[in-house]
Amino acid sequence: MSAATPRDRLRDALPSPRELSAVDVLTGLIYLFGVALTVLTIDYARTLRFPEPMVYANIFLGIGLTLYYLMQAKEYLVKEPFTGRVSDAIVPDSPAVRRNGARLLAVIAVAIAIASLLVTGYVHSNFGRLQSAYTVGYTTLDIFVGLGIILILTDATRRAFGYIFTSVIVLSLIYAFIGPLLPGIFNHSGMSIARISREGAIGLMGTYSFILRIGSTWVAIFIMFAGIAKAYGALDYVLGVGREMGTSLRTGVVQIAVVASMIMGSITGSAAANTATTGSFTIPMIKDQGIRKDFAAAIEAVASSGGQMLPPVMGVAAFLMADILNVSYLTIIRAGIIPAALFYLSVGVAVYLLVLKFGWTTDEIQPFDYTVLLGGLHFVIPLAVLMYTLVVLRYTPLAAGLYTIITIVGVMYVRNVLVDVLGVGISNGSLEANTDGVSLGDIGWNVLGTTKQTLDGFKQGGVEMAPLVGILGSLGIILRMVEGTGLAGAISQQMVSLAGGVLFFLLVMAMISSILFGLGMPTPAAYILVAMLIVPSVIAIGIPPITAHMFVFYFAMLSAITPPVAVSVAIGSSIADSSFPRSCVQALRIGAPGFVIPFAFITNNSLIYWSIPETIIALPLVLAGTTALVVATIGFDGAHWLSVPVRVLYLVAALAAMFGGAAFAPLLPMTPTVDLGIQLIGGLVIAAALGYANLVIGYDHEAAMDRTESASLQSD
Repeated sequence: MSAATPRDRLRDALPSPRELSAVDVLTGLIYLFGVALTVLTIDYARTLRFPEPMVYANIFLGIGLTLYYLMQAKEYLVKEPFTGRVSDAIVPDSPAVRRNGARLLAVIAVAIAIASLLVTGYVHSNFGRLQSAYTVGYTTLDIFVGLGIILILTDATRRAFGYIFTSVIVLSLIYAFIGPLLPGIFNHSGMSIARISREGAIGLMGTYSFILRIGSTWVAIFIMFAGIAKAYGALDYVLGVGREMGTSLRTGVVQIAVVASMIMGSITGSAAANTATTGSFTIPMIKDQGIRKDFAAAIEAVASSGGQMLPPVMGVAAFLMADILNVSYLTIIRAGIIPAALFYLSVGVAVYLLVLKFGWTTDEIQPFDYTVLLGGLHFVIPLAVLMYTLVVLRYTPLAAGLYTIITIVGVMYVRNVLVDVLGVGISNGSLEANTDGVSLGDIGWNVLGTTKQTLDGFKQGGVEMAPLVGILGSLGIILRMVEGTGLAGAISQQMVSLAGGVLFFLLVMAMISSILFGLGMPTPAAYILVAMLIVPSVIAIGIPPITAHMFVFYFAMLSAITPPVAVSVAIGSSIADSSFPRSCVQALRIGAPGFVIPFAFITNNSLIYWSIPETIIALPLVLAGTTALVVATIGFDGAHWLSVPVRVLYLVAALAAMFGGAAFAPLLPMTPTVDLGIQLIGGLVIAAALGYANLVIGYDHEAAMDRTESASLQSD
């Protein structure tokens, strides 16, 4: 019977009868704490049992940090002892030395895990007193516990996200301490060690700021839903559909890889993690189609980075932005729809033109097998619940996430019994079931198997959330140091002064600053920094708040593909075994419109704040300009390899369609009529040129192959 499948899953999950090792113990603890973190989040979403949200946030912090350090300890112990380095050959006992070193590191990680429970337990047991201690005073132990929290969070961030962002934490602490010694705008009265401990952690500020509260509720519930969906096979389903669609499209699997990375990028909030996760599947698929490996790495990197702009999650930023601006979550979602659509349409067009230009099309096209869609129809139900609760009922993200998780769990219990036990399937357009020989025992085993699958999903959700816990607390520390020293206001005033009141110069400075702050950092972290340091100066010169935040967020997102760090490209090139510099060049070509689109919604503000008829007019014109910009950077219009002069003409038309009179302000008077007229002319020219190339001339595959061979792809 098909019901044996969940029984086999349950039996395989049980440990074999042997002596438990340290790895087994850690595996069990990780499972326990992973499930506990998800259950805690779901229970809080259901009951809101803690009147003070910081009480819940502190418990979440303790469990999350403990889980993360247990994961670190297990990772040390399961690493392969022999690395193949020269030292392994010349030092006979080096494998044993490394094993002992790994054990020591694992012990240290476990010790910090215990310390995480102790310090957060101290905060929990003394919470009432700490709330009023700012006026009556803190004890010496309070100060030491606060410093301990800061040190643990800094170390957790270093382990999860490397030294670049950790250096920002350390520098913010040093800056707070040595302020009186600094010159100019950086000078301030300074903070003592005790004050840093108070404002950074133990005073229920800093670490316990809105960032941790948002992260432990709105962010956590969505990441945990993603983990549960993965355990139920959602990612496998998406990739399976992608492979099938790849056999029925001329461009093959490339566009499907873009869509899959886009969806996963919206949930994960990390371009690097998304590239590593989906890229391990999509990059080999892209290479198998014959696409050059540097392009394969670049396509995945750009798609994974842009996913953080995609509603409804927007890689965590939507939740943070809504809280910072004190507007509804739906307002941010609506503002992010058109920027995300413009970016992904530009990426889709770029990938399409690249495949055609170099003749990487799929010759063996087969009809799409629509039956593959049936295997995941049950996933539509929780997604429908998510959209209904968010958009129609206007529930908070926490409540919407709760109902979505409840729905997917319930749907999977029903689906597994119907499909795996009763054999329900669609044949000849009708539902059929095979109940012959089905017993209550079969149903019982199936329910047990689904329960194990659900617990695995809970554990997976906790495990995926754990690395983010440290950075959520660390961002609160940085934010408190920046606010407490007055640095944010000083930088904002200085930027406005340097720009001389000229909007374009200020926007360029904001763009460069956003990219620099984002190099090597997770996008949510980069966004928080630029939101505090850069956005005030942009708003001060007259840009609406949401537009200003979207502007800097866009560039913080693009820092993942911007050299010299380009963390997303680095991971993609490693998977594709391609040259990092060459992959960076291709990523910039594919993602080039992303560096221009934010300026477009500065001059076309109706793309953010929807209005009729302005949005209806601006959207197709900016989209046409974005498409022309892609054509200029790719050098192909669907029929011709373009010369440099033709590329320049496309670029001029793109600027006209996207910015209207603002693109030619020194040459023409700035009036609404002239502005709109230039946009319309630019859009019509682009539409006529692309229509002629694709509808009249058409694509010639053989000619593309001949040109590709003669042009030598390696130097293109």
